[in-house]
Amino acid sequence: MLFIFTAYGNDNFIVEQKKIEVNLSKNIWIKTYQNYKNYNIVINNISKIDLKIKNLNNDSKQIEELNQKLSLYRSKLELYDKNNNFDNIIRQFKYEIPTITLRDFIFKNSKSKLNKNISKYVTLKNDFYLGMATIQNNYDNLKISNLNSTKLKYIKNDLEYFNEYSENIEKTYLNLLESRDELHNKYDEYKDEVFTKHIVTLTIILGTYLIYKLASTVIFYLTQNKENYEEQKNYKKLLSLFFVFSIIIFIISRYIDDLLYIITFLSVVAAALTIAMREILLNIAGAIYIFFGSIIKVGDRVMVQFETKHTIGDIIDISLVKMKLNEVVDYTSLKEVKTVGRTIYIPNSYIFTKVFYNYSLKKNGTINDLMEFEFNSNSDFKIIEQVTSEVFIEFNIIHTITFNLNNLKTGIVGLISYQTNYKEASRNRGELSIRLLEEYNSHKDIKLKIAKVSTPKISDEE
Repeated sequence: MLFIFTAYGNDNFIVEQKKIEVNLSKNIWIKTYQNYKNYNIVINNISKIDLKIKNLNNDSKQIEELNQKLSLYRSKLELYDKNNNFDNIIRQFKYEIPTITLRDFIFKNSKSKLNKNISKYVTLKNDFYLGMATIQNNYDNLKISNLNSTKLKYIKNDLEYFNEYSENIEKTYLNLLESRDELHNKYDEYKDEVFTKHIVTLTIILGTYLIYKLASTVIFYLTQNKENYEEQKNYKKLLSLFFVFSIIIFIISRYIDDLLYIITFLSVVAAALTIAMREILLNIAGAIYIFFGSIIKVGDRVMVQFETKHTIGDIIDISLVKMKLNEVVDYTSLKEVKTVGRTIYIPNSYIFTKVFYNYSLKKNGTINDLMEFEFNSNSDFKIIEQVTSEVFIEFNIIHTITFNLNNLKTGIVGLISYQTNYKEASRNRGELSIRLLEEYNSHKDIKLKIAKVSTPKISDEE
């Protein structure tokens, strides 16, 4: 180290200097200054050697010696960091006052960060003056001993450099203290102007919500004895829409000065929600479409399709994200539909992606139902038509009947199509089937084809 000197002729002084050298080696300012000074010395030596080489004419031997020295100094240059200096040490402590946000105000993140910086800088500042005091002590001891005037000159330069830079040390410290006061004022301004505004806004929103819930309760008690359930639900939906729009208008008017910030913030939030909550948003959009589109309502009977499976049921509830379907018995010719009576939950987004059938939207809820009977080919089909017509007239139901060969061409299939209300379809089908079978079996000219029941063959040993 250039500013660490060795005293000659005094053993006690040499021991003291070794202790000082150990202390200085742990000081970041001393190590940084050593790097900075050595780097500049090497750079100056390289510049001098380059200048000498340019001034030499044809002295190849001397040029070769200078090139060797130049290579040596360039290799030494790699040992030092050009950017490692005092300015870089204190640059990391320059603090800019941030914009105070609600999160920052509650958790005091900026204040905590600044206090940590100040505490760290105080330690660093003490190390600086400790290093400067050590150099001053070395200078005073060397001046008293008067052993080496060259080393005394070097240490004096080092001491002057530290003394001059102490102004920057103090200035940075004062800037940190001023930043702390300014940040404290910013917190106070945020509390008086913004945070109080947020609290008042939140209080008004909560009060409005309580009024909304109270109004909903009043409407429920006023309409609970009425038979028109849909009217009650419409009142609730209108009240909900009024509450939501009132809150939106209030927030916009309350924060009209920060409207651009709100729009930007909501745009970012909307983009994130669109990605993270795509299914939920689609379900909410489906609920809005169902509410305003009137394509489906509670009490409707619908058929929904899941891949190749079909389910028929009554809508018993429609919420913000899903519909509740109570599965009913099979009254169509679809063999996939089973009589299981399950409760099925269907996402509202289903209406955007799948096909569904609403039987309730047809006039009087009328649907087409179909029954099949298989007859022997030697049956009297005119009598079959007559008997079938008499049964359907008895039930006051219009029908049509057609005959076709079965797949194996071993009999005739009678397809009876008729119209019935979807809520009475299952009951009508059962009653019609029993009556038709009774009439068909009572006529000797009508022969129903009955499937043969296979029986296990009994072996001779048994």
